Amino acid sequence: MGRGETTRERILAAAGAVIQERGLAHTTTKEIARVAGYSEATLYKHFSGKEDLVLAVMWIALRPFVDMLIRLPEQAGAGCLRAQLVDLVHQMLRNFQEAGPLAMGLFAEPALLERQRTAFERAGGGPHRAPEQFAAYLRAEQRLGRLSPDSDPVAVANLFVGACFHRAFLLTFMTPAGIGHDPDRFAEGLADAVVRGFTPPRGDGHGS
Repeated sequence: MGRGETTRERILAAAGAVIQERGLAHTTTKEIARVAGYSEATLYKHFSGKEDLVLAVMWIALRPFVDMLIRLPEQAGAGCLRAQLVDLVHQMLRNFQEAGPLAMGLFAEPALLERQRTAFERAGGGPHRAPEQFAAYLRAEQRLGRLSPDSDPVAVANLFVGACFHRAFLLTFMTPAGIGHDPDRFAEGLADAVVRGFTPPRGDGHGS
């Protein structure tokens, strides 16, 4: 554990490590407390139980992705569009791979899944907001003339985010070698599909 961490942070870090190693179904508060270096009594001073811990770990895993999406429209027009899209593919793959296994584990825990759904609804967010946020970024690029005014930002966003999610799922379910995954080739191919298919002709100087 890192120096300066609070008790709550150490418990959450331990919970994430145990869930990753043992899976959600076999994770216990006793094991989390042991890995964190505390008693179960200390753990229960900060969390009401395993469900609260899992949901807190889930939020930690999702937070980088949420923050990235919130900031995305502000990045419109900054630098090369293709390079920006390539970077976004890598970020999405990384975030989906980190949060995906934990999210999929919720399907084996109906009570946890329902609590997560309720939390998303109360916060006004959730996985369904990813294409919406990305579409807002694409609209900003349209206004700057870097994407064709005839393209459908929502459709492009669904294609882009969906492709990243599907590839991250395959990487979790299989292995990179098993699906012939080359991260750079995948990112560049997806970015090129957007740039070449949904940008104005290069002659106007806005294509990249």
